[in-house]
Formats: sequence, structure tokens, C-alpha cells
Amino acid sequence: MNPETFPHQAALHEYAEAHGLVYAWEGTHSFEIRSRTLSPEQFQILAVHTSRGMTRVMLFSKDILKAELEADRPRREALAAKRAQWQARREAGEMRKHRARPRPRPRPSTSA
Repeated sequence: MNPETFPHQAALHEYAEAHGLVYAWEGTHSFEIRSRTLSPEQFQILAVHTSRGMTRVMLFSKDILKAELEADRPRREALAAKRAQWQARREAGEMRKHRARPRPRPRPSTSA
């Protein structure tokens, strides 16, 4: 049975953990992206009582999050490899030293 509202954030967290769900708060980037990309059958939007009043939260399956991470794996591995290359170059002293540009000299005024 799904509750319509949660009395507090801890109840939301306990419910999500018990049912293999994750959640995103309204107003966050994650909430906006998933509300556009997921079909309505894949998520549920419920209300939660917080110290600032009622806030909406999106509940969706942990499997969706795992699939997103798995799909993003090649990009993360490529970034990790680049980061390791940069670190090796930095340790070897191959990175160029930053030199400040010389300041341009002020032009002499031509007005008399």
C-alpha cells in the first residue's frame, strides 16, 4: 500500500529503503530530468511534510538508477583514464608553467 503523504522525511526514507526505491526532491535537477525522461508508470510523486511545509518528492526504482549508472560507465572510465594521464604528467613535470602576461604600457595621452 502506497501512502498519499509522508508525515516527515524519516518516514519517506524508511519507506524507500524498505521497498527498493530512491527519491528526488521537487526543485532539484534530478527531479526535473527524471520527470521528463521517465514514463508516468515508472515513478510516483507524493507529498512530504517538512519543516518548511509540504514538499513533493518523486519515488522511483533503484533499478532505474543502476541502469543509468551502467549506461554512463564508458564516459566515467574515459574521464578516469584522462585524469590518471594528467596526474602522471603533472608528477613528471610535463605540464606547462603558468606565466603571467606582461601588463601593457599605458599610452601617452595626445590631448593638450
